Amino acid sequence: MPKAMFVISGLGAGGAERVVSQIASHWQARGVEVAIVSFDRAEDAEFHHFDPAITRHRLGRSGGNQVSGKLAKLHNLVDLRRLLREDTPDVIIPFLTKNNLIALLASRRMAIPVICCERNNPAQQQKHPAWNALLARAYRHARLIICQTEAVKQCFPREVGDRLRVIPNPISAWPTARPVALPRTIVAVGRLTEQKGFDVLIDAFASLAAVTDWQLQIFGEGPLRGALEAQIKRLGLSDKAALMGTSAAPGEWVGNAGLFVLSSRYEGFPNVLGEAMAAGLPVIAADCDFGPAELVAHGRTGLLVPPGDTDALARAMADCIASEDLRRQLGPNAAKAIRKFAPEWVMQQWDAALAEALSTHTPPSPAAYANSREPAE
Repeated sequence: MPKAMFVISGLGAGGAERVVSQIASHWQARGVEVAIVSFDRAEDAEFHHFDPAITRHRLGRSGGNQVSGKLAKLHNLVDLRRLLREDTPDVIIPFLTKNNLIALLASRRMAIPVICCERNNPAQQQKHPAWNALLARAYRHARLIICQTEAVKQCFPREVGDRLRVIPNPISAWPTARPVALPRTIVAVGRLTEQKGFDVLIDAFASLAAVTDWQLQIFGEGPLRGALEAQIKRLGLSDKAALMGTSAAPGEWVGNAGLFVLSSRYEGFPNVLGEAMAAGLPVIAADCDFGPAELVAHGRTGLLVPPGDTDALARAMADCIASEDLRRQLGPNAAKAIRKFAPEWVMQQWDAALAEALSTHTPPSPAAYANSREPAE
């Protein structure tokens, strides 16, 4: 029975966190001994359910021992290396760029294969040049590097091209009750950061608010809450737009939505867009790097607009608000198209990655990950 150890910053309400929970549960059910290492604290809340058989290691330091910044990363590195020596997993699967580097450094000279997982747009990550140089060297020691789209592969050094594999995120509809009549509410979901472009969404909605009874709800938390609240107040939208915080349960935001908008400036693979489509919602997405264009066929399964273009986003929202026929066309088409990212198909590709990482033989070509049994739209 192989031992697989995931490494992630925490297990809050993020897209990467959900994917870790899905893969971990899938492998555990197939007889893999699964452990999840996170750098949060024992008292921090977890947003996803884990089978009790999945071991949890929470390495964050509590109370007066808390540290931040570079010192915290050093503690994470030291604590993870100590745990690897004690637990001796057969494979390590870190998620997110910084955790990839920490896991590669912590496992140096331990002969443990590492499957690095990039979950965002590497070209847009704000990292010190020294960090980029160290990461480029460290990636040479990865057994595999999992990307979510073909386009992301261009962001990696040529030297690691032979170990790049593309596995999209598994997408399924949240088991949330949907009203018969869709609410007259535009919903957006994500961490309140510059990346997600909620400032663009609020500006676009402001141009429509005076001529529609639709509401705007943004779910998520993050460092820009204060700035976004001030923007809503400044534009006179306090009675029509709201920051809802994190939903009480995973996917609960689906029940509030009549139209979903992804306004991101960049992405890795926008889980929430896929989840909205799987729920049969009409969607509008910024056509940013990377992901939206691989999920949405413009005019058939949703609408794509240029990233950061307030006027184009406002026009797309106005078109959807004005036409119930358009909304009823886009939603079912989206639900049908997103089936190609169904968890059962994506998990087969993760099984292939695990087998390849553990194999001492010649690895299969990247074509082995192509899903020949992918369900038709």
